[in-house]
Amino acid sequence: MHGVGPSTVLGGRYAVQRRLEQLPKAERWSAHDTTLERDVVIVCFSEHESHADTTLDAARRVAGLDNHRLVRVLDVGRSEGVAFFVEEAIHDAHSLAQILEQGGLPAEEVRRIVGETATGLEAARGRGLHHLRLTPHSVLRAHDGTIKVRGVATTAAMATEEDLDATQAARLDAVGVVALTYAALTSRWPMATSVPGLESAPHVVGGVPAPSEIAAGVPGDLDALCRLTLNEDEGPLTPGDFATQIAPWAMSQVSGLGGTTPVDDGSTKTIALSMDQLRADLAGLPAPLPVATPPTPATPQADRAHGGDDAGQAAPYEAADGTTDDSDNSADDIETRVLPVVGSPDSPGPSTGADAAHPPTSQTTTGATGATGATGATVQRFDPPSSPTIGAPADDQPGTGAAAAAQAAAAASAVGSALGTAGHAAGQAAGAAAQRVGSFARATADKAAQRRELRHAVEERDEQRRISLDQALVEGQEPLGPPLPMLPADTGLAPTRDQSKIVLAIVAVFLIVAIFFGYLGMSKIGSNTNLGLGDAPAPKGTVKVTAPAVTVTPTQPDDSGGSTFAVLGATGFDPAGDGAERNGEAPRVFDGKDNTFWSSEGYASANLGGLKKGVGVRLDLGQDRNVSTVKLVLPNASDVTVYVGDDRTSLDNAKQVGSSKGKSGDITLKAPAPVKGQYVFVWFTSVTQVSDGRFRATLAEVTVS
Repeated sequence: MHGVGPSTVLGGRYAVQRRLEQLPKAERWSAHDTTLERDVVIVCFSEHESHADTTLDAARRVAGLDNHRLVRVLDVGRSEGVAFFVEEAIHDAHSLAQILEQGGLPAEEVRRIVGETATGLEAARGRGLHHLRLTPHSVLRAHDGTIKVRGVATTAAMATEEDLDATQAARLDAVGVVALTYAALTSRWPMATSVPGLESAPHVVGGVPAPSEIAAGVPGDLDALCRLTLNEDEGPLTPGDFATQIAPWAMSQVSGLGGTTPVDDGSTKTIALSMDQLRADLAGLPAPLPVATPPTPATPQADRAHGGDDAGQAAPYEAADGTTDDSDNSADDIETRVLPVVGSPDSPGPSTGADAAHPPTSQTTTGATGATGATGATVQRFDPPSSPTIGAPADDQPGTGAAAAAQAAAAASAVGSALGTAGHAAGQAAGAAAQRVGSFARATADKAAQRRELRHAVEERDEQRRISLDQALVEGQEPLGPPLPMLPADTGLAPTRDQSKIVLAIVAVFLIVAIFFGYLGMSKIGSNTNLGLGDAPAPKGTVKVTAPAVTVTPTQPDDSGGSTFAVLGATGFDPAGDGAERNGEAPRVFDGKDNTFWSSEGYASANLGGLKKGVGVRLDLGQDRNVSTVKLVLPNASDVTVYVGDDRTSLDNAKQVGSSKGKSGDITLKAPAPVKGQYVFVWFTSVTQVSDGRFRATLAEVTVS
């Protein structure tokens, strides 16, 4: 911005240091207040901007807010073409948008952040102020977890928002808090306007997805509020309604991980693996191959008379060792037995002629129970016919039998290889899975046994150490000695004869003295009074005193100002604000002590920061009085006017008693004629700066007559 940079001094006291943020129509800079020696933040913009006057007026109104959940506005001013307002500096604070760059927050931390935000906005709503432009950049979290909201009224003023009535503004802030809740849970912004540094939420039919559809661990109440408010135009009407619905929340910062975590490539992390990948990871092998369906072999044309070579190809599905599958395999067998086939790499060679002479005609299931369940394939061995094919003599077709046998052997080899590989892979997968499950079960059983042994050892040790109170007393290392006597040993002996005589003599003397004083007392009863028991005693003498006559006139309360009226109560008077102005200090103005006083809230200038026409104290006289004189004790110079009226909430119908400008100390104000009313208003219109650097009205004593 032109005219603002490092080392620039604004307003004669704020030394600009570095730029913190570039706003759409302003800039935010860190600065140092050279007058009060403190760090501040300045939001500055050109005073020629169309929003300059509106923004400065909004900042003046926000300066009257004193809530620890809101960033305070300390000063408002103009300097060499630059308009600015000053905010308090919050060291080591991060905006919610910066925090959400790492992903969503824990649900209870979200509840705390939005609860504190809603409470602060509700306090501003009570003073007629609203935010209207709430985003994650508006909420700050300090290093100790404190939540503060900045930009109340000022952000909307800089954006030249249209004026809304109180109901619409409160609803807009409530929707903004719900949008903050959605963003903090999912790290996505659900509103139509984009937020720098934050991804927009996906849009579905009817609005945006519920937070529970994006993040894990979302509480039901927060999920329902987001869905109703953002999609169905329902939900809270004010920030206070929202805070009431989600209360209570944690008092301190909640640490932990949220339901969503962003990744570098922008993809979503997969929680579950596919079934094929899971099986492959368990077995340490690739997914099983598909099972091939064996083709139907052609009818063999071989003749038994052709000898051993043809006979060796007549039984292509017989095992190399001449054995067949054992259907009685035990279920406890772990390994899967694969039967090699003739023509496969695992086969040692073709069958002998003797084996081919008696080919079996049975069905062999490849593998044991595990392989059968994994592949579900059954291999059938075919027996060649006992005679040549009808209609084709063997002598006329010498090569037909050999070709058919070769084709059948090739088909059987392919089927056998596929089934063998599949069965072997499935068997290894099942074996590995069973081994892992068995290892886990053994580890669990071992841990349970160790816990039982440890618990048993602890119980035995406790039982050995447990002894009774008698045993503890008996088994002590040193026996307890007898207690030391508190009196001499001869105290317990019977008194001697001489001691008895002394005691009796003392008692007798006491009785004699008591009887003597009792007699004297009884003799004095009735000596100076006439109780009807005898003649009245003669008076000793009479003294007469004669005084001059005096006429006494009763004094009546004079409502015309001759007497002081009692004050029944006092309270702060702030009709332009929340109606109260440090009410707790108001009773000090009629306690009779000049060293105690009431003071108003702090303001930025003598004219109360331009926020209101005046503030003061209201005194209640209990009933209508004719007030003619009011005496004030002012600790600091100020402009003050005293009114008397019957309306406790307004000065419209009150009548003026008198006024004083720029004076301090004892001030007496007299009315030209008595003013009748129940309430006395001490009204300050201009105040002075006090020791804390703020401008305050002060009042020590008020006397009404």
